[in-house]
Amino acid sequence: MRVLAVSVAPLFPDRVMGGSQRILMEAVDALAEAGHEVRVLSLDAGDADGFETPRGAVIEPVLELRGGFPAPYQTAPHRLTSAWRSLQDGAERADRAYLHADAIYMRAALGDLPIVRTLHDFVYEEALLSAFTLPAARTIVPSAYLRDCIEASAGIVTDPGELVVVPNGIMSPGWPVSEELPAGIELRRPGDLLLLHPHRLHLEKGIAESIQIAVALQERLPERRVRLLVPALQPDGSADEANLAGESVTALTESLGGADLLELHEWLAPGQMPGYLAAGDVTLCPGSFVEAFGLVPLESVAVGTPAVCARVGAFREQEGIAGASHFDYGDIDAAVDAVLESISTPRDAQADAAAVTERFDLEEMRSAYVDAITGPLPNRNAAASPGSGSDQIAAGTWQLAPWCYVSGRRIYHDYLARFEEFPAITALLEQSSSGEIDEASAATASGEPELARAKKLGFVVPARI
Repeated sequence: MRVLAVSVAPLFPDRVMGGSQRILMEAVDALAEAGHEVRVLSLDAGDADGFETPRGAVIEPVLELRGGFPAPYQTAPHRLTSAWRSLQDGAERADRAYLHADAIYMRAALGDLPIVRTLHDFVYEEALLSAFTLPAARTIVPSAYLRDCIEASAGIVTDPGELVVVPNGIMSPGWPVSEELPAGIELRRPGDLLLLHPHRLHLEKGIAESIQIAVALQERLPERRVRLLVPALQPDGSADEANLAGESVTALTESLGGADLLELHEWLAPGQMPGYLAAGDVTLCPGSFVEAFGLVPLESVAVGTPAVCARVGAFREQEGIAGASHFDYGDIDAAVDAVLESISTPRDAQADAAAVTERFDLEEMRSAYVDAITGPLPNRNAAASPGSGSDQIAAGTWQLAPWCYVSGRRIYHDYLARFEEFPAITALLEQSSSGEIDEASAATASGEPELARAKKLGFVVPARI
């Protein structure tokens, strides 16, 4: 099969700027390995040449869009014309389109080409518009959490197409993993406590929270030297434009009292990540960003380093994984306690690593992507028809939104990044064997005002039949 893959993010032969791009490179390489002819049209960021993956997928950076993510379409009209023609040319020589992290609004340029897409977040405008307005025969998502979010929103007003869950895979690094700190970072000394924050420098990814955790740990452990290692932006500007610059992180750290704890370093290539993660004592994932999967904590556990994560988005699906601890977002004291427990509790790191790499096997992911992209499709690309999901709704019945969870009498909302008190609603949810609340029960339990507020703010959604 001839597959046209499309990415509005830049691709490089020696590095990736996020987990989604790594998944794309694995998927197209697996397609080529399976004997399919794969052509990948990617963003022309001005500093990337075309190249081939190890198995022969051809990467062509020809889409003349803005050059930075997000908002790829904020560019000159002649560049949009060029992008349209590149898509049209690619579609004429393909049997199927694979739109990775779909942000291709120019569906007409693809003609009648059957479309398979992936969505790797449900936060950015591109993903939201894709799910609500753009047609695709099949949508691949990395978690049940993301599938449920789509079904509970786009799925009740339109037809988002067939949804298939393919969990992200983790490459088994072998055991033991050799520790390797980045260039320019001082080697570990006795008494050092190395905290890793291997994320984009987006505020919602938790850089402020990581600094606060480091500062609090230094106060709790005065006999140790706490060090917070953070990747700085690429100097060529190829990273997410929503990220902070390195100097902004330094200023933020100074304002939070952690100037002596922060150590910035360059972004690392994928091959460097296992050694880097193995060199840390704890990996921090404390942000409010609505994670659709969350590779970092799993990759950390896979090399023997525990991870401490906010209970946000798909991170909640990872609770119970040995080596990963969770806390309510914003509770710095609880995060510090989790770090202290992680570094003081004896455990079999090798067994934890084996369990997580078996559960999230990379080869299984590659195979599943090949099947989902090239396998038989529903009869047509899903038409985003208004109201097509309304017949699946149970009138007058509500359930907790998939982007929320209950903690005591409070409910956390991923998209608001906060808890709110709902004593009547949480009590009704406890009493319901189905996890549903009908409006009559809410009125009887004096929870009608709470239910109205919960509906307005999106803490509950219509129950599906």
